[in-house]
Amino acid sequence: MVVCVDEPTEKTNALIAAMRDKAKFRVSAERLGKVNALNRAVEENPCDAIIFLDGDIEVRQEGFVGRVVEAMDDFDLIEIKKKIIRDSFVARIVNYDYLSANFTSLLFFKYLGRCLGFNGSAFALKRSAWETLGGFGKEICEDLDMATRTYIAGLRFGYAEDTEVHNKVSPSWRVWAKQRRRWGTGQAHWLKRRYRMLAGSIAEHPKVLMAALLIIFPSLPMFMATFAFPDTLYVNAVSFGLVLLASKQLLFLPPVVAMLLGVATLKALSAVIILFSAFSAVFYYFARRLGYAFNLPEFAFFFFVYNPLWLTISIASLMRELIWKNHLNLDWKI
Repeated sequence: MVVCVDEPTEKTNALIAAMRDKAKFRVSAERLGKVNALNRAVEENPCDAIIFLDGDIEVRQEGFVGRVVEAMDDFDLIEIKKKIIRDSFVARIVNYDYLSANFTSLLFFKYLGRCLGFNGSAFALKRSAWETLGGFGKEICEDLDMATRTYIAGLRFGYAEDTEVHNKVSPSWRVWAKQRRRWGTGQAHWLKRRYRMLAGSIAEHPKVLMAALLIIFPSLPMFMATFAFPDTLYVNAVSFGLVLLASKQLLFLPPVVAMLLGVATLKALSAVIILFSAFSAVFYYFARRLGYAFNLPEFAFFFFVYNPLWLTISIASLMRELIWKNHLNLDWKI
C-alpha cells in the first residue's frame, strides 16, 4: 500500500511515523497538488493493478483487495461502490447524491461498457490502462477527466457491486459549499473542453446518457419547466381573457380570477407531485438494489432543496467559465 501525503500537518507526521512498517509513504513537504502527488506515487511503484482510495475513505469489507482484483479480471477499470457514513444531517442527504452517482455508473456498465464519469474517491485501474491514459491530467476534477479519456480510448468499464467502501462526509454545509464550488468549476472546464464529444455521445446513446443526467440532477425537469413556461406569457394570457370577460360583466371577474389561479396552482402542484413520486420510486428501487439507506423525508429535502442548489451551482459555474473565464479563487492546487 502506498499513501500519498501532500504538505502534512504535525498530526499527520506523527501518524506516518507510527505506521511506517505498514505502508509506503510518499510525503511532500511542499504542496504538489493531488494530481502531481498521485502520478508521482504510481510512477515510483510499478504494479499490475492500482487501487485509488482518498483520505476520507474507510475500508471495512473483509478481503477487500482480493475482491477488487477479482472484479478487474474482465475490465480495464472498475468503480468501487461507495456508501456514506450517515453520522450527520449533511451526510444523510449526501447519501442520495452518492446513490445517484453509483446508479449512473451501473447504467454505464450495463448498457455502454464504458464510462463518461466516475467518483474518483475509490476506483481501480489496470497498469496497462494507466499507461494508455498517461496518468491523471492536470484538471480540477481529475477523475472526471480521466473517465472521459477512458471513454474515448474505448477502455472496458465495470461497476463492482460486491465491493464497497465507506465515505466520511464533513457535517458542515460551509465545507460542502466550498467543495461543490470547486467541483462546479471543474465540471465547467470539462464541459468547455469536451462538449463536442459529449454531444456526439448523447446522439449515439441518447436514452442512457439522458437517463444518467436525470438521475444525477432529478431537479432538472423542474428547472427547465420554469424557463419553458415564463410567467409573463401566462400573465399576459390571463390578463387578456379577464379584460374580455370584464367588458361583458364585471360580476364574473372575481370568481374567474380565483378559478384561473386555482387551476394554475393545481396543475403546477400536480406536476411536482408526479415528478417527485416517480423519482422517489426510482431512487428507492436502486437504494434497495445497491444496499443504500432510503428515507422519504430525507429524499424530499434532497429533491426539493439540495439537488436544485447543486444544479444551480453547476450552471452558475458554467456561465462564469463561459463569460468571465472563471476568475473564482479556489484553494486547490492541481
